[in-house]
Amino acid sequence: MRHIHPFPARMAPEIALAHVAELAPDSVVLDPMSGSGMVLSQASRKGMKPIGFDLDPLAKLISKVGATNVNPDLIRKRANELLHKVENSCERGESITLDWIDSDPETSKFIDYWFAEKQRHQLRAFALHLIATPFTTSRTILDFMKVAVSRLIVTKEPKASLARDTAHSRPHRTILQNDFDIVEEFHRSIEQMLSALKPHEILTNAKVYKGDARQLSRLEAGSVDAIITSPPYLNAIDYMRGHKMSLVWMGYTIRELREIRATSIGSEKSMHIRDSEEFDELHDALGLNELTSRQTQMLFRYYIDLKALTAESARVLRSGANACYVIGNSNIKDTHVRNSEFLKSCARSVGLKLVDEQVREIPNNRRYMPISLNKENSLSKRMRTEHIISFEAQ
Repeated sequence: MRHIHPFPARMAPEIALAHVAELAPDSVVLDPMSGSGMVLSQASRKGMKPIGFDLDPLAKLISKVGATNVNPDLIRKRANELLHKVENSCERGESITLDWIDSDPETSKFIDYWFAEKQRHQLRAFALHLIATPFTTSRTILDFMKVAVSRLIVTKEPKASLARDTAHSRPHRTILQNDFDIVEEFHRSIEQMLSALKPHEILTNAKVYKGDARQLSRLEAGSVDAIITSPPYLNAIDYMRGHKMSLVWMGYTIRELREIRATSIGSEKSMHIRDSEEFDELHDALGLNELTSRQTQMLFRYYIDLKALTAESARVLRSGANACYVIGNSNIKDTHVRNSEFLKSCARSVGLKLVDEQVREIPNNRRYMPISLNKENSLSKRMRTEHIISFEAQ
């Protein structure tokens, strides 16, 4: 399966498809941490009612566009209109002001470091007509165009930026000059998206919101037929490192993105107050006594996050419905942390019943391991598996 936009460690399509295939055609399917949108995409192709949430603005955008039917001919027509405006802005050499960049020294400095002059000028023109003063078209088409630009920034090798490995959320600057022409490549990006999306296969459009899996206030109790999701695991991938390269052109400052990152599940921020007998017992049973006090506090925050998201799952699921979580384990300074055990403990405590657990090896093309874990040792092998855990709402 091809994807409309690079995304690190996305859920395997066969997992999403297998669980979607078990559901009735009109099921309400929720992914409260929609990420790349794999679950929503599969559910939309089955004519279901997909709903997604994500705190990461780029993940929200990608997952929505990836599960929305569009008219390819209209997309191409509007893309031509957008390019005409962008080319006119570039050819006139006009100075384009973008308030969120030009009034913020930190964001401006970030852009100057990661983008060469030619690409900065072109991206300013795209941001002007897509974000600052959007050209006249539907929100669906504007979102499609934003993804088409973003996928030229979030790449493995340098394209619109000076960095490589941006798609893996490990950007590092490898060139100082760049002749890449975003305007010339925009049409190719549009066609690649249409080819990957296959919009004729999408039977229902997903509803995707900016929101937190720990507080799904938009959803009523007992309104969801199935949850299929993959929670971030502790200190695994800092998605925002790569995504902010694109989001700074979509109206976000570096400070705003830093604040989003700090509140995300799996971040390394610790909690200074800990009072949970259940956590302490699990911590000791899993042999985590070698962790420092700060590391333990960080793990406790993750535990509290898992408890909040499983509690919301239990609230929104109808009785007898299933929640499927795909979760990997973590490594903290050579200490193996079984995130799956923390998830099961939290789920039990909020009334979800464990009905199935499977362990599968993560395919090579989905591994995003730190370099130190590429060695053939027992810790490396344990980090190469993920748990597929299903619970039933009571």
